[in-house]
Amino acid sequence: MTTDPIGKIEAALELSDDELAEKLPDVLDELEGQTEQLMLEQPALFARVTQRMDAIDVGTLANEQPETVEQFQALLWTGMELLVRASPDVQSSITDDISVNFQADDAPMTGHLELDGSSQTITGGTDLLAEPDLSITGPADELVGIITGSTDPIQGFMQQRYQLEGPIQKGTQLAGTMGQLTALLPDDD
Repeated sequence: MTTDPIGKIEAALELSDDELAEKLPDVLDELEGQTEQLMLEQPALFARVTQRMDAIDVGTLANEQPETVEQFQALLWTGMELLVRASPDVQSSITDDISVNFQADDAPMTGHLELDGSSQTITGGTDLLAEPDLSITGPADELVGIITGSTDPIQGFMQQRYQLEGPIQKGTQLAGTMGQLTALLPDDD
């Protein structure tokens, strides 16, 4: 492995899924506190990190390394916040306040997401909100997929891959914003 952080991350992303799962704590440690810089300077690398998480069994990883999954969620939330700031189209899609709790039913993984209609921002974290508008429960892989774009929120709900509690209208608005947001991630080419 190389000594520069970007080189270490790129090398880790070339590993098999099992090897990457083992090296993920080191990769995320390299990114700690550098997400904004990474997004600005290496958006394709950020996209590759998030896309590779879709290939990993997040439920197993969360059971074995809950701290690593929390680090990954922090990376995702920071990256998503930055994408919103950089996209007037996504900002304009955030017209209402929507708060969402995510809770895996197969692993110790929780999180929340808040859309603020007045400031047109998105924030998130690994804790649960006291009174969310929506609660989404399902396998950890599906929950991460909703955020990274590999799981279509509407199709996932219709196929009962996860459960949604709360107003369907807010869920539809959330799905539209998340779809725009994940479309901004650069391709892995």
